[in-house]
Amino acid sequence: MTDARPPQRPAGTERADAEPAMPVSVRVATGLLGVLAVLLLLSAALTWFGREGVVDRFLLAQPDLTREEVTRFVVSGLLRDLVVGLVGTAAAVWLTRRRAWARWAGVAVAAFLGLLTLMSAVGAGGTSVFSLLLVVLCVGAVTSLLARTTAAWAPMRPRGRG
Repeated sequence: MTDARPPQRPAGTERADAEPAMPVSVRVATGLLGVLAVLLLLSAALTWFGREGVVDRFLLAQPDLTREEVTRFVVSGLLRDLVVGLVGTAAAVWLTRRRAWARWAGVAVAAFLGLLTLMSAVGAGGTSVFSLLLVVLCVGAVTSLLARTTAAWAPMRPRGRG
């Protein structure tokens, strides 16, 4: 007697009529971009709500600057974190929808943040555990976004069109 049921496919395998499974590199890139975006948006929010304290501490370290200069510097850093965090969020969301621009936006966000963190560490003459973690997350995101499997997942042109 034979079994009339069709053979079972292993979990995660593709069918010809179904959408291909999301590659691991895309999942890793999406997760890392999400973590970086959350950290940036959290930093922007905390800076916004505690900006007077941040300005006061900065003025103690740099007494030759005016309060207006320091306030402008703090707010511009806050806006930078907000914009980069929002772009990172958009890149993470749209990468899962196979948009090539999201892949490149993610590369730009992670590379910018990683280089900025490295330059800050060099300028400060040292680094912290948080800075090292941030650089490692950025390197992981860029590596995952530049992987061949991610490039195949989010091609520059849709398949089937010339």
